[in-house]
Amino acid sequence: MSSVCPRMSLPELLQTARSFGYEGVELRPEWKHGHGVELDASAEQRRQTARIIADGGVEVCCLSPGVRFCGESAAERDAELDKLRRYVDLAAEVGIRRIRVFGDPLPAGTAGCRTASYQAQAEYLARAAGAARQMGIALVLETHGNFRACDAAEVMFRAAWPAALRVNWHLAHCLRHGEDVDEAYRHVKGRVAHVHFSLEEEKADRATIMRQAELLAADRYDGFFSVEVIHPPEWRDVLEKHAAAWRQMLGEIAPAASQRGGV
Repeated sequence: MSSVCPRMSLPELLQTARSFGYEGVELRPEWKHGHGVELDASAEQRRQTARIIADGGVEVCCLSPGVRFCGESAAERDAELDKLRRYVDLAAEVGIRRIRVFGDPLPAGTAGCRTASYQAQAEYLARAAGAARQMGIALVLETHGNFRACDAAEVMFRAAWPAALRVNWHLAHCLRHGEDVDEAYRHVKGRVAHVHFSLEEEKADRATIMRQAELLAADRYDGFFSVEVIHPPEWRDVLEKHAAAWRQMLGEIAPAASQRGGV
């Protein structure tokens, strides 16, 4: 993710990814990162970005703004829907095929408030997913904060499982809120289109990430595991550490999954 190297321009990010053996880059807009892929980019800037991405040698696999539909008022959700539609246009113009969206924070307290949030989010995400599908974009709803895998499944069910609404499975958040890896996966199986992870997160140790990768490999997952570390003091250490660990994990996962017919 661009949060690992926030000051880099887009060409620098793509070159860095290639040099460390990564296959993709994920961009976080709204945080003043150096990549410049933002809603206020001009038409010419967007054309230049599209050329850079097309020639970059690695995929820009996800655009990850902070859009969420858990606001209490319809006016808040309407504003977020308008913003997301603008991000869909931006992503389509520059050649990015996934957009991350949030589902948290879910409300706590009065009876029925969580159910109401599920329903409101489902209605808006269904509308947004319809527009995204027309542009060849998938929305990936992140398990984040107190929004667990079971919550993502509930929202998608209420939205009637739109084809362009998928899951960004950030396992550490599920673990922190009481879902183990196998339990979480039962809720999102077959819907995962993107993954966030870090070897530095509480609870999500190497063995747990291995289990997550095994489950996805057995289900023929073809998306990315995106390294999310926020503004580290030394980005080279982060990239080297995660690349080395990932190669080792893949070497261990592939034979076992192949024996089960899962690769």
